[in-house]
Amino acid sequence: MPIDYLFDYHPYHGGKNPKHIGASVQLLKFKNGDPQAIQFFTSHVEAKLKATIPSGTGFSVATVPSSTVGKAHRGFGPMIRLLKGSIPEINNDVNLLKRISCITPLHKGGNRTMSVHQKSLKAVDSIVTAQKVVLLDDVTTTGNSLQVAAGLLQQAGADVVLTLALCKTV
Repeated sequence: MPIDYLFDYHPYHGGKNPKHIGASVQLLKFKNGDPQAIQFFTSHVEAKLKATIPSGTGFSVATVPSSTVGKAHRGFGPMIRLLKGSIPEINNDVNLLKRISCITPLHKGGNRTMSVHQKSLKAVDSIVTAQKVVLLDDVTTTGNSLQVAAGLLQQAGADVVLTLALCKTV
């Protein structure tokens, strides 16, 4: 499945990257739960969902979990609540994926091979066969986490109709 993304991401690199502006700055704020950044990305995700999924088609939203077990991305919860307010076809309240073992974040030198993700992610048991699912991630670099997550959802019976990252590392 192809991975779509909304914006290029230029890493911070300790403040030494002159291209770390615009959506790149907003992404770090989104990860920290900044309401303005959440609204910024929500409006773009909403437009993508409305352009991709026919009106009246029910679907669920899954997000690639944080690298730490039990830790939620601060931006995705509020984003999904906002999306549910404007897209009534979204029909889930809990994430369809969970992290079952911690992995080192990529920006801290973590190994992000597909096998690392396969060992640390799990689809929840509540997926309904043929349930349409949109899979979201904050940033993609290799695409491995999104590919593994999409595969796990599909193995559990979901029909992944869109795989979307807010940003792609360039």
